[in-house]
Amino acid sequence: MTTNVMSRLVGVAASLFLLPSTAGAVTSGPGSSATTEAAVTYAKDVAPIIFANCLVCHQPGQVAPMSFRNYKETRPWARAIKEKVQSREMPPWFADPRYGSWLNDRQLSQLQIDTISSWVDAGAPMGEKSDLPQLPTFSNAWALGDLGEPDLIVPMPVTVEVPADGEEGYQQYYVKNELASDRFIKGIEVRPGNRAAVHHAVIDMAKLPPCTELDLRGQLSPLPDCERDESGQQFVFSRESYKLIGYAPGKGFQRYREGTGKRISPGWYYRFDQHYTPIGTPQVDRTEIGLWFHDRPVATEMIQKMVSGSGAFIAENSEVVAEDGDRRPRVPNIPPHAGDWKLVATTPFAEPITLYALAPHMHLRGKDMKYVLVRPDGSEETLLSVPNFDFNWQLFYELVEPIQVEAGSKLMTIGHFDNSIKNRYNPAPDREVYWAEQSWDEMFNGFYEYSVAMPENLPTEE
Repeated sequence: MTTNVMSRLVGVAASLFLLPSTAGAVTSGPGSSATTEAAVTYAKDVAPIIFANCLVCHQPGQVAPMSFRNYKETRPWARAIKEKVQSREMPPWFADPRYGSWLNDRQLSQLQIDTISSWVDAGAPMGEKSDLPQLPTFSNAWALGDLGEPDLIVPMPVTVEVPADGEEGYQQYYVKNELASDRFIKGIEVRPGNRAAVHHAVIDMAKLPPCTELDLRGQLSPLPDCERDESGQQFVFSRESYKLIGYAPGKGFQRYREGTGKRISPGWYYRFDQHYTPIGTPQVDRTEIGLWFHDRPVATEMIQKMVSGSGAFIAENSEVVAEDGDRRPRVPNIPPHAGDWKLVATTPFAEPITLYALAPHMHLRGKDMKYVLVRPDGSEETLLSVPNFDFNWQLFYELVEPIQVEAGSKLMTIGHFDNSIKNRYNPAPDREVYWAEQSWDEMFNGFYEYSVAMPENLPTEE
């Protein structure tokens, strides 16, 4: 990633607010209704809103560049907070309200927005300390810190040095799971050691590929004299893995409902799939994950996959299917100056599932993404629509009520890309866009989280 692009991404959170020297000059002003608005105070009215909706990010060690843990920290940003909540830029949330109900909906109600506005217009008064709600507990800066300290913290095996410039590919590091039996997590969180340098991270459970061992840095090393394919390359990649969680701005922590969770398998490895971005100066990182375990048996195992793993794509009305030996269809590149380039992924379900969550992922040309469920009788239901996708906020949308999906159904994931000059984030509208991992490349990864029936002989927790 270029330094200019990275600077924008690193500074995006800071740019959402005015500088403190400007925001601090809040007064009631001539003509304000002091008698009405003075009754709205930080302690009684505003702190409960901020504590419930903002502190998950606005605390030390999290993604936001400023903390809102108390009046002293919040007051200088009062005017900026008003502007951002009125425009609904904060808290970030991009789901079209016409479709779906979301367990983790971050939107403020109009009443909450009006309360903050009235507080700022009244001069942002503190109020009585006795009216303050109790500050939520975030143990050691974990976003899921209300669950207490993690039951298990797993760091990467080494500290990674990130150069000042250049292009960094994906790097994978393995840590063996030493648990003796299956455990199920009720919460998981990725905590980068250096949020400025970590572009994103994906944490999987995986087995070591055949013909490999781990070197001293926890990375794969091929064993000698192993079977080779027709090109002479050793088989060093394994498809035997499953996703635990992904980290990107806006996501990287997840809690599971009572009786549901993801499996941590004995004898497998935690695989840290890290993507670093040089930011102009040398950096170091050692990402870690925190795991909170269920202390009661789990009846529902959660699984996360990506759309069209076994289906097909339609690129600008032309069907593209996977060729022999390919895991996914080879989608054509996005042409230069294409302002509304359409891509559809078709994901069939051969068995019934229960759908719990959806998570769109695109890059700088990503314009919109929509999930449509087509049932066996041909009826269609829009599950999620993100009409204004924002690369800076990779959100995870959890359904209030899980959806039962019959065998024979299919999930249509429909997206558009803007490779034109009208896209202010587009680094090169005159160039063809390839499907690859860098931000100036593109991705069309519509994730979905679901469950299937658990086998009766599943080991229970100790």
